[in-house]
Amino acid sequence: MRRFFAWMLALLMTVLCCGCGEDDNTVKGAGYSFSYTLVGNPDTLDPQLADNASAMTVLCNLFEGLLVLNADGTLQNGGAESYEISEDQLRYTFKLRKDSFWYQSRAEDGAFGKEAAVPVTAHDYVFAFQRLFSFAYEAPNRAAFACIKNAQKIMDHGLAPSNIGVRALSDYELEFELDYPNNGFLMLLTSCAAMPCNEAFFESTKGRYGLDEDSVIGNGSFSLHRWLYDPYGKYNVIQLTRNVLNHETRRVMPSEVNLYIEESDADAERIFTAGNADCYVTTQNSLIGKADYHAESDYSLTLGLIANPESHFADENVLSALSLTLDRSQFPDGGSDLKPAGGILPPAVSLLNKSCRELISDTPYQTYDPPEADRLYHKAMRRLLISELEEGKVMVSAGMMDYSVLRAVFDLWTAELDLHLTIEEVPENEYESRLRSGDYMLALYGVSGAYHDATAVLEQFITDPIMHCSGTSKVRSLLERAAAVPNLSDSVELYRQAETEILADHCFIPLFYKQRYLICKNGVSDVVFNPFSGQVRFTDARYYVS
Repeated sequence: MRRFFAWMLALLMTVLCCGCGEDDNTVKGAGYSFSYTLVGNPDTLDPQLADNASAMTVLCNLFEGLLVLNADGTLQNGGAESYEISEDQLRYTFKLRKDSFWYQSRAEDGAFGKEAAVPVTAHDYVFAFQRLFSFAYEAPNRAAFACIKNAQKIMDHGLAPSNIGVRALSDYELEFELDYPNNGFLMLLTSCAAMPCNEAFFESTKGRYGLDEDSVIGNGSFSLHRWLYDPYGKYNVIQLTRNVLNHETRRVMPSEVNLYIEESDADAERIFTAGNADCYVTTQNSLIGKADYHAESDYSLTLGLIANPESHFADENVLSALSLTLDRSQFPDGGSDLKPAGGILPPAVSLLNKSCRELISDTPYQTYDPPEADRLYHKAMRRLLISELEEGKVMVSAGMMDYSVLRAVFDLWTAELDLHLTIEEVPENEYESRLRSGDYMLALYGVSGAYHDATAVLEQFITDPIMHCSGTSKVRSLLERAAAVPNLSDSVELYRQAETEILADHCFIPLFYKQRYLICKNGVSDVVFNPFSGQVRFTDARYYVS
């Protein structure tokens, strides 16, 4: 039935977009209709406001920013033709391509249809950043751009968003002015929050921008043609078709992409293994090595223990004792899926084109001191006025990892502290809601960033409401200094200090570095996968039929 539904959508698109695949026979593997499964409906397809993983995958296919992030963490020009950075690193000037267009496939004869050929201009970026800092929205990712001139004054003191340091020098020349240098600024410009926004289209949606299929417009490889979602329905799907205008200047390999909307990772796996999706993103490794599939992955997650601040386990001496009784050399073998973690930054984070763990060893963090742990544990019992801790339930999300390995770590705590922990496995949606509401005692929690960047990972300890760290002001200061130093080599020591500060707080006890996987059918190639955010970009994707 799902195949039939997808076929009917594809047939409809062929009728509506006749000719869009007419040159596909000239490029092997082009013209394929891809299928993929999103876990959860996007919260919004407004790039300045979107904040969930499903939305991010849709948006990276619908929109193109000034720069584009490749799978290996390198940058390439997107909407920008070129750029220059001033000697003091406070001014970034971009020249925009003149062959990038807005396109709405649902209204090909409308104001943003094929014949209109509305170009993307510098004014679209200015409007986007004014929206990002608008008082009306409290955009979730605006703080990441605090380095832009006047951004902090806008957020803290109510300066009008029109004063943000982003201006159009001409229709195709854009300038950013910063309050202080940020050597990660170019990387920030690849994020969804930095995507352009066409003011005329935005105003035409009358408050519905990004919320339904008629209120979304793209400037990227694809256009939104269908967004069918009913929480009680069976056939929820987002259908993307080529941006035919941009395809004329930068080939978009697939003819379309059908994104099924499901409720859980288990649903996504079921659809993929049934042959109804071409790729699948997961943290599980059960399909690795299967003859019908190929995979790519990276250690982009750090899994660790967090405690509910209302629990006895959140006592600083209890947490210190737990940390000091972890002999990571005794951790069971997790195969290629897991590595024992002593630090926070996962190995896939890049510094100076190397893994961060090559430049910042996590060995010094791995202090094993059972006598000191015993002393701190009993000090905590006296302060809490109890003789021992109750059995601890560790909430985990279904399928997060091989739990036999986790139980073996719990056995180490039992042997050292006579502390008993059990696993409470819950569905993904329940896991998320209980974390937000505080309905847990302990939890296994995953730390990652939006891309291969140390600041993006470490900022989670400042901005994530699930984290309850006390030294956030010092960490923020260290990250700001790391961003402002003249070159990345000078920032490595500051990242080490920030990581040390977080670990000393014991708000997160790292246990494992974990791989995230993109698994695709054999024959599928050139799908761009971000192992941090989980975003999948289909612009260059091909399918070679055997």
